[in-house]
Formats: sequence, structure tokens, C-alpha cells
Amino acid sequence: MDYKTVLFEIADNVATITLNRPEAYNSFTRDMTNEFVDIWNRVRDNDAVRVIVLRAAPSKAFCTGADVKGGPDITPYRLPEARLKPWQMDDPAESLGPKSNKVWKPVIVAVSGMCAGGGFYFLNEADIIICSDESTFFDPHVNFGMVSACEPVGAMARMPLAEVQRMVLLGNHERISAETALRISLVTEVLPNEKLWARAAELAAFVADKHPVAIEGSVRAIWESLNLPFREAMINALKYTQIGNPISTAAVDRGSTPKVKWKLR
Repeated sequence: MDYKTVLFEIADNVATITLNRPEAYNSFTRDMTNEFVDIWNRVRDNDAVRVIVLRAAPSKAFCTGADVKGGPDITPYRLPEARLKPWQMDDPAESLGPKSNKVWKPVIVAVSGMCAGGGFYFLNEADIIICSDESTFFDPHVNFGMVSACEPVGAMARMPLAEVQRMVLLGNHERISAETALRISLVTEVLPNEKLWARAAELAAFVADKHPVAIEGSVRAIWESLNLPFREAMINALKYTQIGNPISTAAVDRGSTPKVKWKLR
């Protein structure tokens, strides 16, 4: 299927999604959120997909959040019906997150350039994030008199509270550099821009070489632990090992899946 706002391909057990609105800094529209609903359904149910790589077409930005200039307003609280039916207004950007759409196949995000505001929807539910050395991260909401809540609350799963608060409160007056993003664990690796996509593909190949039951079970167990107190999380984790590693059952046949060599980061 051809999409209007993204490029999509599957090869060697890897689905590659490329945000493809470089003329608008790869910002998302209603078309993009609708297309991601379809994409997540496709990759979730396709056994040929074991891992997903998310990247953006070359531009100054990986994603600058919602496109407030192009097409219908993407922000539901600005729509006229929000005043009449405030409790029925969903966040359309939820469709951008794989975990919100019950996709437990790992997602590797390769950030190049600016990632701002709503762009964090793509980061907050990622499993591995790498970035180019010129990347920057920031949240401009408060500069426009807007409350910033969904994106920074989602970022709390991987960023320290102090860093989230600083990013939100300073708005456009500060950028988190690639170096700082690495220090605070927002990303796990920084590379020259020309090597970014190749490295994302390499990491995806390493993951795709593992058995999908082991990978998806691990991803789901870890993410679901975030919603639970520690002791309950540990009890829940044991259930995943019991389901995914049945007692007295031989290791699953790997078939002819090609091997890839590991290397140090």
C-alpha cells in the first residue's frame, strides 16, 4: 500500500518506516496519524516483520510535532466540537506510538536534526533510540502559551525528571544536544549523520536474528512493568518467562534464519 506521508518497506524481517514530509520538517498531520494506525496493524500481524526501524526523510528536522499549518487542525482541543464534547476527544497522536497500538515488536528510532514537541510521541514508545551528532531535542509548547503534558509525561519513562522539567519550562530557549541526550539516556548512541541509517539497519539485523517469541515477550514484559509497583512487576515478569520459556520444552527451531556477527558499541 502506498502512503501519502511516509515511505514503508519490508525486507529481511525488518519494516522500515520513513517520515516523508521534509518540506514541513516531517511534522505529522491527520493523514499521517491515520496511516500509522494502518501501519501498526500491518506490522503487528505480519510474521515477516520482527523489528521496525523508524527514520525521517532528510531535512532540518526528524519531526517538529503536529503540523499546525497544513490541513485540518491536528490538536483536538482546538476543534469547535471540543467545547461540546470535551470528554470524547481523543489524542490523535496516540496512533503514532507502537505500544499504544499493542505492537510488541521492537522499534529502533534514528533521529536526525530537530526533534521537537510532538516528535516525542515517536521517541516515548521506542525501544532503542540513536541520533546523528547534529540532532537537537526541545519542547516549544510553553512558548506558544500551551500546556505541555502528554509528551513530557511519556518521556518520563526514559529521561530524568530534572531534565524533563528543564526542557519543558525553557521551551525554545534551550536545545538538548546529541551529547546531552546521550548523557541523560534519551539516546543510546550518537553517530555522524551519514552513518545513521546504516547503523539503524545494522542494529535491526541483530535484533531480527533473534527468535520473535523471545524478543516480543521481552519487550512486552519490560514495558508493562512500567505500570506496576516493583513487587507486582516482578511477579508479572515471572509469568512471561513461564509462557515464553515452557518447562521441559526444547529450544524453538531457528530454521534457516541467517546469523549476524555482534560487535562492541
